[in-house]
This record gives sequence, C-alpha cells and structure tokens, in this order.
Amino acid sequence: MSKAEVWSGRGPARALRAAVKERVERLSADGPLTLRMIRVGDDPSAQGYARAVQRSCKRAGVRAVMDELPGDSTTDDVVEHVQALNAEAGVDGVLLGFPLAGQVDDAAIVDAIDPAKDVDRLTTAAIGELFAGHTTTGPATAAAVIELLDYYEEPIEGRGVVVVGRSNVVGKPLWAMLQARNATTTVCHSRTVDLPAVTSKAEILVVATGSPGLIGAEHVGSDAVVVDVGTTYRNGTVLGDVDFDAVVERARAVTPVPGGIGPITNYCLMRNLVELVERRSH
Repeated sequence: MSKAEVWSGRGPARALRAAVKERVERLSADGPLTLRMIRVGDDPSAQGYARAVQRSCKRAGVRAVMDELPGDSTTDDVVEHVQALNAEAGVDGVLLGFPLAGQVDDAAIVDAIDPAKDVDRLTTAAIGELFAGHTTTGPATAAAVIELLDYYEEPIEGRGVVVVGRSNVVGKPLWAMLQARNATTTVCHSRTVDLPAVTSKAEILVVATGSPGLIGAEHVGSDAVVVDVGTTYRNGTVLGDVDFDAVVERARAVTPVPGGIGPITNYCLMRNLVELVERRSH
C-alpha cells in the first residue's frame, strides 16, 4: 500500500487569505479593522498562538494589538478588561489567547465578550446560534477543518465522520457544523470504550484532544482521511495528536502538525472578524 497523501494547510490558507483580504480592504476605507488579543501570563502555547495570529493579521491587512495581563490576574481583572474593550468603539473584535492562567474562570471570561465582537465564536450566545442552526459560522479551528475538506474536495454529505474530543473550541461546534453539512457524526472522548473500534470505521477522522501521539495506525481505516487538530508545545516543538509516521502508512490522506490546520485557523478568525463587522454595518 502506498503512503497517504499529506494535505498541507498552506494552500487552503492562501486561498482563504486572498478572499478575506479583499473583504478587509473594502471595510477599511475609514481605518483598519482592529483585533484586540488578550493574553494572561506567559504560557508558551499562548505566546506561540499569539505570534501566529499577529502574522496572519498583518498579511490580511488587519491591525492586531496584544494586551498582556499579569499572570496573577483574577477572573474579575480579566472580565473588567474585556468589558472595557467591548465598550471601545475602535475595537472590532476581541480574542482570548488560550490557555489563560489556571486560576481564572475561562467560561466567565469568554461570556464577558460582547457577542458582536466575539471573533472566535465561543460565547454561549454564539454557540447557541450555531447549534440552533441560525448560523454556520463557528469557532475558527472547527471552521478550518471544514475549509480544509472543501479545499481538497473531500465530500462531507452522507459520510461517516468521527471526531475525537468534545471541547467547546473544536469538538462540539464541529459536530454541529458537520451536521449542517449532512454528515453522520460520532463524537468520542476520554470515556469512550475501545476507541480504535470506533475510530477505525471513520471515513473522515478528526482528532482534537491535545494528547500527543494518541492516534496510531490501529485507530485508522485504510481509506480514511485523518485531520490532526492537536497542538501541544513541548520543548520548543509543536506536537499533534496523531502519530504521523505510523498513520501516513495506513490512511488515504493525513494532515501534518505543524502546517496543517493551523495556517487555516487564523484566516478563519479573520473571516469571522469580517463577518462581524459586516453584520454590524447592516
């Protein structure tokens, strides 16, 4: 059996960037669109994420401003900062740089963001719109999975898709987005019994757990497309959830880490920003 095709995220990212940049230019006649990012402390993963988003903003013509809060900030401190940005007319979107500091309440901070400025679509209101079918716009990382599948012309309708991971950032919203595209979708998690028995039946397998090397050849069917959403920073290296060397010998197609979903995610963020601004202007 030949090795799997490696589906890079750079092609779809370039295509999406061009489309987003054109919309940004139209909306920037009265000044650049501005994204404010909030980071709490100096977690390496959050720092790496922030740098990547800032690079993407520059390429798309969006002004990115990083607000660095002390690592010992309380939930109230961060919520107060978010509320100030909500009220600031020159701020078009607000983005949290995860992971936040361990002592703060992530959910309370997310829901403090004005839904009209919630670029990553993680507020309860935004997730509710998605699950109710009132929108197909979802969190950027989940949207990037759909974008990648569409770019490589991988059919979604009627396919058997297994998602490993049930976070509000990827697993849950991706389920809703796949359902909207008429996929038959199973969501697995840490309590799933005999994970390989479930994942090996997937036509499309998406993994988003933050557990490096979780998925091996035994988890993958021979005709499967495997999308690795995992990003774990360890000793200066980015690790995915898929054992790439093992799975590339088994699957039909697989995404790398880094260079897979990551590049697309940031331009999905930019597209979400554009859509929020367009919605407010109508």
